[in-house]
Amino acid sequence: MLVLPVNFQGSLVGVSEVFGRTTLANLSPHSLLLWVHVGLAFVFLMLGIFFMRQFSLNVSIVEDESLISRSLMITGIPKEHCSKDLLLQHFQEAYPEFAIQDVQFAYDVRKLTMLDRQRDSAMQAKLWCETVYKKTGERPQMRPYTCGRMCICGDACGCPQVDGLDYYSEEEHALISAYDREKSVSLQKPLGIAFVTFQTDTMAEIVYKDHQEQCKCSTNPPTSSLNCVLDPHNWQVKLAPPPEDIFWRNLAVSDIKWYIRAVAVNLILFVVLFFLTTPAIFVNNLDLIQLRQKVEQLSPVLSEFFPSLLLWLVSVLLPAIVAYSDDFLFHWTRSSRNNAIMKKTFVFLLFMVLILPSLGLTSAKAFLEWAVRPKNETYRWECVFLPDNGAFFVNYVITSAFIGTALQLIRFPELLMYVLRLCFSRSIAEQLGIRKAVLWEFEFGVQYAWFLLIFAMVIIYCLPCPLIAPFGLIYLCFKHCVDRYNIYFAYGASKTNQSIHTSAVNYVVFCLILQQVTLFFFSLLRTGWSNITIVTLSIFIFTLMVFFGQVFFHWFKELSPITYKKLGRRQTTKQMVSNQSSAEEPRDYVPSVLKWQSSGADVYITSNNRTYGTSENSVPATPDVEQPKSNENSAQLNCSMGEKISSSQL
Repeated sequence: MLVLPVNFQGSLVGVSEVFGRTTLANLSPHSLLLWVHVGLAFVFLMLGIFFMRQFSLNVSIVEDESLISRSLMITGIPKEHCSKDLLLQHFQEAYPEFAIQDVQFAYDVRKLTMLDRQRDSAMQAKLWCETVYKKTGERPQMRPYTCGRMCICGDACGCPQVDGLDYYSEEEHALISAYDREKSVSLQKPLGIAFVTFQTDTMAEIVYKDHQEQCKCSTNPPTSSLNCVLDPHNWQVKLAPPPEDIFWRNLAVSDIKWYIRAVAVNLILFVVLFFLTTPAIFVNNLDLIQLRQKVEQLSPVLSEFFPSLLLWLVSVLLPAIVAYSDDFLFHWTRSSRNNAIMKKTFVFLLFMVLILPSLGLTSAKAFLEWAVRPKNETYRWECVFLPDNGAFFVNYVITSAFIGTALQLIRFPELLMYVLRLCFSRSIAEQLGIRKAVLWEFEFGVQYAWFLLIFAMVIIYCLPCPLIAPFGLIYLCFKHCVDRYNIYFAYGASKTNQSIHTSAVNYVVFCLILQQVTLFFFSLLRTGWSNITIVTLSIFIFTLMVFFGQVFFHWFKELSPITYKKLGRRQTTKQMVSNQSSAEEPRDYVPSVLKWQSSGADVYITSNNRTYGTSENSVPATPDVEQPKSNENSAQLNCSMGEKISSSQL
């Protein structure tokens, strides 16, 4: 708002256009007041870096995250030799002074997860029927068919009622039997992935660095007598994420399949959105098939609202398609999925809502044609500084602040899914399981992207159109309160790591760079290569060099918007051994579907207790998962025979 009185000093816009007089277009191209905008843009950059450094300190971002964990995730272990005893023997021989607290293997639990979800739903329905029977003395009736709850003329249609308590008891018993069989099968199908927890984080750091991909002729990892069996040279060792961050069912998807799926999904997404980047072009293409004329014939009243309704619907669906396309990629962790969703959604929203509408374009195809055209249309840059263009984005921010945040509280997608699941349910006894199914995790990636979009819109237009700033502040306050409420009371627990915050910090600085780009082209179009244009270009180039150097090459750490948390020096081996008594308990890297025992007592979860599906804290604790046994002696014999043969050949 500091620049608002400055813009009022101009006289290019008529007195009748009150909003236009508040914009940068009201100033003369040769006015010295334009230096105020250049100075404020530089001040905003410094303030942005300062606040981002404070933010990075609050979230404790470290430069090397592998230094703060005692657990390592090892992939590439031969599946036929996934034995706890073999792995312990290898580390005892390779690192004799290191102490290992726990070793757990990952298994293919995709089918087991589905059976466990069905078993839990049947158990909840059975316990509901038992509760109703104890209170009323009447046994609940149900129709064991899809949409049985909505069926009114069931007997006439050949859908008779059955005893609900007997039906769900039999279904639970059948699912428990299938669960036990599948659990035995799953424990015989290791994935070649192990989670090894060391006594201290320094031990884990040493093992982690010894197994990184380097020149193997000089930095081979320590060997043992089981090298030819476990093949540690082909291991991929990385920091183990927290157990609650892992999608255990997705670990069965190999790296090759994941990359093939990622390339295919993102390629299809790019091709579709390349031609349908904005909702406007989608609506215009519908006009080609004369859809609006058909709507006018049906209802003249509906035809008046149909274009706006369709435009709003497409503007909501397009970002949702981008965000939820990552569900087909089967990420291994929730944090990596949230980070990928935030990056893709933010880039798409930046083009769909901000860049292309500012330039008067409707698709990425039109943007590419305009960018590579020999005689570039410079008049499109003038569209950015038109008063009407600024008014559009002010209205957009106002709508997002007062209507968009209110719709997030209503949560229409969850409400729609809840109604659909109720319609397809078999009886009222399944209502509790449906409530658990629609309690989604909080989408950090999507919400982060929308938050950054409004910030980019406000920071870019706060100098050409300063009236957007107070409404942007209102949106940020409302958004903070709404997200805080949804995280605490409405959505299930999700997981993020420092990578998503690092990406968000870099995007904030990138938005500040876009602000300098708009000022540069404004001065270039209005004043040519004047002093103010040269100064603006110099600041822009210097900022861009520092930004790319810091992001891609980790240079200019003193000017970085991220302040990394400093860690202590590495401990010696004696210090590591002396600290073993004070080490924390190891994390339990066992999925909840493998912890549940069919002989355990069933717990009825009432609606007063919050639950989010198969939570790690909602299952009873059980002993460690039994590891599949292997013949260690034969493995050692085969390894020694192989070494003798190789030595005789030499």
